[in-house]
Amino acid sequence: MLPLRRRGFTLIELLVVIAIIAILAAMLFPVFARARESARKIQCLSNVKNIATAFQMYLTDYDRFPPLEHRPEAEDFFSTAPGGGRSAPVDNCNHKQHANPFLRWALVLDEYVRNRDVWRCPSAKLSKFARWIVPEYQPGGWLAYLDATQGSWGRNDPRCSGGPCCVAWPPGWGGSITDSVAQGVNAGEDTGAFELGIGTTQPANSELKTSQIVDPSWHVVCADAGAQEDIWMASLVAYPDACRTGCGPDPPSPGCCSADWSNCSWTADCGIDFRLKPKFFTDPGVGKQFTRHLGGSNIGFADGHAAWMPAGSIVSESPTIYDWNAGHLRGMGCIIDFCG
Repeated sequence: MLPLRRRGFTLIELLVVIAIIAILAAMLFPVFARARESARKIQCLSNVKNIATAFQMYLTDYDRFPPLEHRPEAEDFFSTAPGGGRSAPVDNCNHKQHANPFLRWALVLDEYVRNRDVWRCPSAKLSKFARWIVPEYQPGGWLAYLDATQGSWGRNDPRCSGGPCCVAWPPGWGGSITDSVAQGVNAGEDTGAFELGIGTTQPANSELKTSQIVDPSWHVVCADAGAQEDIWMASLVAYPDACRTGCGPDPPSPGCCSADWSNCSWTADCGIDFRLKPKFFTDPGVGKQFTRHLGGSNIGFADGHAAWMPAGSIVSESPTIYDWNAGHLRGMGCIIDFCG
């Protein structure tokens, strides 16, 4: 009787099968990743549209954008050097507006949105959190509270360099943090604080009347945003998850650094390598890696509609670039903050 032959795979056969599986996986994983991001993009676009619709409803009710801080006592307070600063605040941070926790546009629109999760973007790598919580203490409100607690906050405060420039929020928006000054800690992701992955148009548009809007269908009111709440620059929308401004020995807060991978290794995840700047506009692959949704961003407009736009259209010299000062989209040349 002939001996029974053992059946099985040879080493070569196993290697061939493994190689085929690896090739298929390499082909399919990018497809799955793109499909997942496409779903996140649609969810974020829906959130952006909800916020744009809230702006439209607000404009219908009040015929203008939300108000600015006009009280003389606020002007006087921030014209000095509150919070332990050595000099009066510079103009690039509207302290009296940012320090008023009740003028946050997310708060103003809360009665129209009704769901704070709408302000989150599932694809955001960088998000703005309601870190700096200021209570509405009586008498005198938030301004009197800041005056009474000078020395506990300010530009030298490691928890929030810039003090009110970090943008104050009222109780209830900081999760377990109800008073960041008294509790000695800032609200953040681990405290359940309010998170913004979608920003709103800069305060310069506050109190703008509906009749002053050149074209509501091109007037940006909200868009993808990273560590900035105010989308005052086109690049902040085109590349919301890239840090670009300043670099220190320690990260002051997410999104506040240019990438210097030799000296600031912690910027590698979201920062732009200085060596890549010359290629940013000439090599599409360099800029695309810092976009949020498949090479572009979601933008909401004053007429209530929202749309995805490629990053190149937002920051290029095309007719679709946003003129943040004029308040609508039009050609205006290169306004990204690291134009080469």
